[in-house]
Amino acid sequence: MRTWVKVTIGGVALVAVAFAVLGGTAAYYVMRHLEERASEEAEAVKAIEAVKARFPARPPLIEIADPARADIKINRATEASTTPVDTIHVMNWKHETREFTTVRMPLWLMRFSTVNLASRLSISPAKLRLTVSDVERYGPGVLVDYGSPGTSRVFVWVD
Repeated sequence: MRTWVKVTIGGVALVAVAFAVLGGTAAYYVMRHLEERASEEAEAVKAIEAVKARFPARPPLIEIADPARADIKINRATEASTTPVDTIHVMNWKHETREFTTVRMPLWLMRFSTVNLASRLSISPAKLRLTVSDVERYGPGVLVDYGSPGTSRVFVWVD
């Protein structure tokens, strides 16, 4: 076998191992910071509203009108925030299971998400392109606040 073939195969194997290690580390971190508990909708809404009150009144970075029709608007900041952000928080309540889930993860994990990669490669539709830079520019605040009473609620913020 030629040397360049061995080097190429070795390089590909090394990249695959690096991605597996990164994915495993990310999964471990997220699972360590994941909390699930039984909850009624009123309790979940109260927790979400308490977090929401910490931030100034401005539209969320991502406004979802109708996810089935991909009716989504991204409110990109015109001026960059001076406050750095490093943590993404997610709260999710599901009616079917009456489960309230919270998770927090470092913002750097988003750099490896499919949304960020698709946006950077211009694969995703223009109106859905969202990168870590957009989130950092937006600064601390609500990224997503979506749900309908009695079914589910998703609330995402960064600080």
